[in-house]
Amino acid sequence: MTLDHYLTSSGITAADFGAKCEPPLSEASVSRIRRGTQNITRDVMIRIINASGGKITADSLVAAA
Repeated sequence: MTLDHYLTSSGITAADFGAKCEPPLSEASVSRIRRGTQNITRDVMIRIINASGGKITADSLVAAA
């Protein structure tokens, strides 16, 4: 599942999702990652996957970039 699909289907805002990440991600970063305009590190990828409970996959994050 992509970050965009996860946020859309869950009704979660970029700001709320970013706050769920440990440590938190900014709303702007989540929005850029969602659009595929920001490169992400392995650490950020793991934070996103963990915050989604494993629903967002590493493959989808790499493909979006």
